[in-house]
Amino acid sequence: MSNSIRAPKAIARSSAVLITVLLFAAGLVLPATGAVADTAPDLITIEGRGFGHGRGMGQWGALGYAIDYDWTYEQILDHFYGGTTFGDPIPNDDIKVHLKELDNIELRLWSNSPFSVAGVDVPAGEAVRLRLLGEDSFAIDRSASCDGPWAETSTVAGEVGQGGHPFIEAVPSVVEQGDDFNEFLIVCDPGGGDGGGRGYRGALRFVEIGLESFVVNRLPVESYLRGVVPRESPSYWGNLGEGKGIEALKAQAVAARSYATAQAEWRRANGNYASDTCNTQSCQVYQGAWLNGLPLDYGTNFETTTAAVAATAGLVRRNSDGAVSLTEFAAATGGWTAPQSEGNGYPAVEDLGDHTSINVAHEWTRKVPRSTIEAMYPEVGVLESIRVTERNGLGEWGGRVRRVEIRGSEATIEIPIANWSADPFRKSLGLLSDWYQFTDFAPTEAEQQTTGFWLAKADGSVLGFGAAPELGDMSGTELKEPVVGLAPTPSGEGYWLVASDGGIFAFGDAGFFGSTGAMVLDEPIVGMAPTPSGEGYWLVASDGGVFAFGDARFYGSMGGVHLNRPVVGIEATPSGEGYWLVASDGGIFAFGDAGFFGSTGDIALARPITGMTAHPDGKGYWFVAEDGGVFAFGQVGFHGSRGTKSNKGTIVGMSVTPSGDGYWLVTESGTSYPFGDAPDFISSVAGSGVVDVKPLP
Repeated sequence: MSNSIRAPKAIARSSAVLITVLLFAAGLVLPATGAVADTAPDLITIEGRGFGHGRGMGQWGALGYAIDYDWTYEQILDHFYGGTTFGDPIPNDDIKVHLKELDNIELRLWSNSPFSVAGVDVPAGEAVRLRLLGEDSFAIDRSASCDGPWAETSTVAGEVGQGGHPFIEAVPSVVEQGDDFNEFLIVCDPGGGDGGGRGYRGALRFVEIGLESFVVNRLPVESYLRGVVPRESPSYWGNLGEGKGIEALKAQAVAARSYATAQAEWRRANGNYASDTCNTQSCQVYQGAWLNGLPLDYGTNFETTTAAVAATAGLVRRNSDGAVSLTEFAAATGGWTAPQSEGNGYPAVEDLGDHTSINVAHEWTRKVPRSTIEAMYPEVGVLESIRVTERNGLGEWGGRVRRVEIRGSEATIEIPIANWSADPFRKSLGLLSDWYQFTDFAPTEAEQQTTGFWLAKADGSVLGFGAAPELGDMSGTELKEPVVGLAPTPSGEGYWLVASDGGIFAFGDAGFFGSTGAMVLDEPIVGMAPTPSGEGYWLVASDGGVFAFGDARFYGSMGGVHLNRPVVGIEATPSGEGYWLVASDGGIFAFGDAGFFGSTGDIALARPITGMTAHPDGKGYWFVAEDGGVFAFGQVGFHGSRGTKSNKGTIVGMSVTPSGDGYWLVTESGTSYPFGDAPDFISSVAGSGVVDVKPLP
């Protein structure tokens, strides 16, 4: 055998566990194949999981952990915000909340207690109207009621506030406000009429920015939280589970306090913000303290949330650098949180609490007319299919959607989806989350029976799953050396087993074309790959030596070249005119027409690579490490991994589905983990000693 020059390595961007290289351009349009296809159903069924972006704490999950698992709020926060801790508490300083629904209006106010605006005293029961006259110019009108008539009292210039913006401010006479609505400032009911409106604790600022007006509520952060927590997590939760639900409300109070504080610190340090946060879902929902006679943050209906805020007063979560963490949260995660934005300091985690029986958002179904999708993407013509081709790898079906393929009579479109915010389907179709599947186009039971895989064991046993037939094996035969690999014939009606000495055992329509069984090898054989014709095969040794038999041509090897780590596998290209070798550090050696798409050869891996599989079209490849971490290179999808989980044994290999849109990871104990469109064949019956997995062609 001869040697080739080692192919240069390239590093794909990755985390410690997951690497995805995506080379599709946004909105890539491919021409229609011209094949006759069925038209999609008139109503497209979409099945989903969770509600919201899924980042950080799941609110239903927090409740589930509290009432079903007896977790304290500390345990809940530790789980969802890993890498953060409780640090120094924050003081009860003022926070400034942008009341977005009051943008660019004439602000009318009243109170049952005296208050003042820019030095103008307003008696109890009277009303004022604040208007913007121009740049840094405000009018203060007064009336006996919200309905007017209004008399102009004064024209004033504003004070310079946060971000350098001028404002005038209505300040209540009662500084430390209790639970008496008579002490609140009340924004008049837009419908008119005395005695109504929405009441706020603290002061109300009327701010001018670029000749537009904005309203900001300035109040102590603990008072603000009393209005936030019941809007984000229902107060009645505190009474569930014989009172255990209060722990979920406490967790919400800490998360809301941390989020608001982190956002305020960022806004004060960056840009020209006149406020620290806002009052909508873009920040945190906040609706004040009183509305048309109904308390919103006090009284018997809010005893639990008020108690949760008081019990956690000042507590925040901090990142490892001491900064307050931006503790995002969502209604329901669906069972897994989503990866966080850079700098938030906490990883995605499984959310078992989300499965609580009272969670109404754990799973959902939506019916969408086919015509709606055709109108969204008219270039595809008549819709034939729509399916997810890439996910984030976390949870059922492979997790949240990151790429969708829309196939029609005129064209096929690939839609990359970077994150929750960049998901056209969620936005246009009003879906509750970015974790969904198109049920009508999921593999049917019949389709599942056209795919499968074989498991090979060291003792020569072979087990077939799905449609993969068992055509014989070496079980019960005393072997000179253990079996290390399996390779199927192109027809799927045969396979070869290879032992570590290169001995070949052929079954079904697999022919024998030679072996190294009688040769003295420098290093043991570790893998085998067949040619597309099935009339030959390659063997590879751990030193990178390649042996070609039958119609397999020799394109080069690493034999005689010093390697950083041993070779662990070989994969042939679809043409049979090349092959890849992969080392245990993820180094790739490409020969013949095999393209180099990237490697992990220069990355410090937590665990060594144990297997490799190539896309059926040759457009990329995947590696798997013995802990189940998956690395994807080229134009292939990342559908999930087991890199952060406790597996039932070491992962020994991976097998790709015929479509290339899914794969199985398999452990030495025979347990297979399906991802993407890979059906679950429950292969754990194979038992221990599994050394290789190969797909049915």
